Amino acid sequence: MKKQLKWTSLLAAALISTSLAATQLVQADTQTTPDFTQSQGQTVTNQTNYWKQNPKVIRIKKATMTFQDADLSTPATKAKKGSHYLVSQLITDNGEARPVLRLSNGHYITADQTVSAKVKAYQNPKKYHQIHYTQVKPYGHVGYNLSRGYEGIKTWKVMHRVGTWHGRNYYDQATYNAVKNFQKHHGLKATGTVNLKTWQKLGFSKKSWYGIDSYIAPLKAQAWQGRKAHIEAMIKQAYRYLGKPWLAGCSSSPAYGVDCSGLVMQSLYAGGLSPVPTSSIGHAHPGNEWNSRNLWADKHLKRVPYAKRQRGDLVFYYQPGTHTIYHVAIYLGHNRVIESWPPRVMVSPIIMSQRSVVAGIKRPFI
Repeated sequence: MKKQLKWTSLLAAALISTSLAATQLVQADTQTTPDFTQSQGQTVTNQTNYWKQNPKVIRIKKATMTFQDADLSTPATKAKKGSHYLVSQLITDNGEARPVLRLSNGHYITADQTVSAKVKAYQNPKKYHQIHYTQVKPYGHVGYNLSRGYEGIKTWKVMHRVGTWHGRNYYDQATYNAVKNFQKHHGLKATGTVNLKTWQKLGFSKKSWYGIDSYIAPLKAQAWQGRKAHIEAMIKQAYRYLGKPWLAGCSSSPAYGVDCSGLVMQSLYAGGLSPVPTSSIGHAHPGNEWNSRNLWADKHLKRVPYAKRQRGDLVFYYQPGTHTIYHVAIYLGHNRVIESWPPRVMVSPIIMSQRSVVAGIKRPFI
């Protein structure tokens, strides 16, 4: 009897021990399970280690995989530790419990903050032109027709083709007459205006008709880089035009010539700044040759004292004997500028005999 009671006691103790262990296991499992809530019928995580707002720019803290889809099922490329990415969207309604980040390159990555850290992007104060983190887009009509009063690379090419080029890049009456005569002799409607059909009949390609207008210098500074990187990207682009001819109203590829404000605009694009409504496309249109004046009047470019000029600032000049802006250059430091000044793009002293009156300084990258 005593032996039976002993075995009964041992069995009861074992059952109690098993029950306690099971209870502890359930509690532990509950503590490590993510907390989920319902939001508009969609399950999303409330874990604190997931981004709750789009971080915009991230640095990878530990190597991880990016994916081609939001459910993170099809691998794309490996994101290396220390690499940076622009984030276009935080997705919490992707059908998965875990939020994901959609990167600007179209790939996806987990929104887990143990994988990525937020990086503060370089940006100008709000009242000034904002820095673009992706490629600047053309501003204006791409593929515009040419008629009297136009300048730009397309005018320059037409004038050479019809024999009216005499050193001034301007669609004048002589060019109008020559184009009209060309159209008459080639079965085209004689308007004196160059449209795509006339352009192609002159021997130029459809690709160049649109490509000359739409060229925007490639973005060469990233959001996670600082002010210096954006300034150097601007200056590096300016040097790509070094030695190219000065051509009025031109602001296109470094394959061609450019004028002073055309050089500045393409250089700004490379640094991620677009000074709209002033644009490289509009620069060729009648009345926009003097875009240096538009840039000078632009309240979204910061004025700074001449004595505080820095590398990357814009230097504006008055026409001698007047208070009319007629030139702009990019300051390199040590009293040197890079500029498009007849007859070509060159590096010069900030003040020289031909343009000695500085109107003031503006700072695009603050």
